[in-house]
Amino acid sequence: MCCRDKCDEALASPLPHTAFTSSSVFSNGYAPGYAKLNRRGGAGGWSPLDSDHYQWLQVDLGSRKQVSALATQGRYSSSDWTTRYRLLYSDTGRNWKPYHQDGNIWAFSGNSNSESSVRHELQQGIVARFLRLVPLDWSEEGRIGLRIEVYGCSYWAGVINFDGLGVISYRFKVKKMKIIKDVIALRFKTSESEGVILHGEGQQGDYITLELRMAKLLMQINLGSNQYGSIMGHTSVTTGSLLDDNHWHSVVIERYRRNVNFTLDRHTQHFRTNGEFDHLDLDYELSFGGMPYSGKPVGAGRKNFKGCMESINYNGDNITDLARRKKIDTSSFRNLSFSCVETHTFPVFFNATSFLQLPGRANHDTISVSFQFRTWNPNGLLLFSNLNDGTLEVSLEDSKVGVHINVTQETRNQRVDLSSGESVCKSSHNNTQLK
Repeated sequence: MCCRDKCDEALASPLPHTAFTSSSVFSNGYAPGYAKLNRRGGAGGWSPLDSDHYQWLQVDLGSRKQVSALATQGRYSSSDWTTRYRLLYSDTGRNWKPYHQDGNIWAFSGNSNSESSVRHELQQGIVARFLRLVPLDWSEEGRIGLRIEVYGCSYWAGVINFDGLGVISYRFKVKKMKIIKDVIALRFKTSESEGVILHGEGQQGDYITLELRMAKLLMQINLGSNQYGSIMGHTSVTTGSLLDDNHWHSVVIERYRRNVNFTLDRHTQHFRTNGEFDHLDLDYELSFGGMPYSGKPVGAGRKNFKGCMESINYNGDNITDLARRKKIDTSSFRNLSFSCVETHTFPVFFNATSFLQLPGRANHDTISVSFQFRTWNPNGLLLFSNLNDGTLEVSLEDSKVGVHINVTQETRNQRVDLSSGESVCKSSHNNTQLK
């Protein structure tokens, strides 16, 4: 990662009008391109057609940037301003993540008039290309109005795309390594719930593995067991959840002897490894993206990582830079890519009142629907459609998927009820297909 010490450049004001988009526009003079802090062009800022909770203002920073602060103003010389808003950010402009602070989706306090600007430093600095501000409350005297500035600096990190087949092998300078201290850091994003991120092992039985299991991050480490088997060294620690959201997550593992700090997205778990040994004895290599091709059964059934990693560092060595300069083994990759290949499918979050409405197909006598979902809620409507002669409903009922088809024929109604699955209200994906 590369960023200046003082990460406080104005990022939005130098951008062209086309970098700003919005949910709607009140009229031409209120276009999103006029939403620059302290500018008076057009009608003096952005205002949407309707002032409701479905509006947003979006800025494309042109490339991924380190964002450190935000500032807002109301629309110049008006009664239009935004008193409270949320921030969403994205690499692609399609898959959005809300800004969190203090463990919650954060709501920023906005403005109380049209002229003074209100600036907020981001306690959790973010990296993103696209930012979206979503007004939550606005002026009682007028409507939603916004001018903004984004502060930050340039960002660069070596990215590697893992295709689920290729593995990076970091070979040690000597055949056997007796390691008392480790610092491993990397960032990853994936839409897969399973996959080995890194693995190393030794002939004496020592190992370290970091992998995704059911979209949680699992670290397993063994500094050795005694020869009688009475003292076992295996230690397993799990952290996080829903990490297959295709957003970036940062991981840092710091070990000194048996003391380990295991950090995911700034949340740290401290633990001591089991057993009585201090050194991690590894042979030959540490592999990133999957298990090494050693022919041993230890890797059986484990998937390789599929997704993107960046800023991979192991004990001071920049693994991504070494891979780019072909200083380490990447021969298992068919086509090693140093850019993140984006997935074509993106999750959609539904709250208790939101829904997605799609156009129907007239004059068709068949219907075919398939989707994946996950939820903690045991009840809820998944799909509803009017048919030519009735209705179709797919819902969760006591953690089971129910399908209800109502057909009206002349003077009689027919109802077909189907039920499938058990205890599907969980964090893993569930597949639903209907034909």
